[in-house]
Amino acid sequence: MVTFRYDHTHLLAQDVEATTHWYCDVLGAKLAGEGQFQGAKVYFVDLPGVRLIIYGQLEDELPLPAALHPRFGLDHFGLAVDDMDAAVADLKGKGVRFVQEPYNSRPGVRIAYIEGPDRVRIELVERKS
Repeated sequence: MVTFRYDHTHLLAQDVEATTHWYCDVLGAKLAGEGQFQGAKVYFVDLPGVRLIIYGQLEDELPLPAALHPRFGLDHFGLAVDDMDAAVADLKGKGVRFVQEPYNSRPGVRIAYIEGPDRVRIELVERKS
């Protein structure tokens, strides 16, 4: 049987440098490299368990119309945390906007949602046995 494993996520950013710094400064990601991709600056950022590839508008690429709504596709991505309360305190101390404060989604699972650059929704998940 073929095995598939998660490898990376591409994030399109209005301000590539600011977005890269946000993931590093706020979430503790590590800059793993940078380069060019089809005429755009690209940064490779590692969070434990996931690589983010952050870049802006490509050469000759037209942006999507601002009025495009609703949008289907990737809704959010999730990050595991060991201690939700500590994560919330840390992120609020850094001025991060919470879209949804922590709540128990089911027994042993507590989640919250934050907003990253370019209104990317990020789920925080604390799982207790």
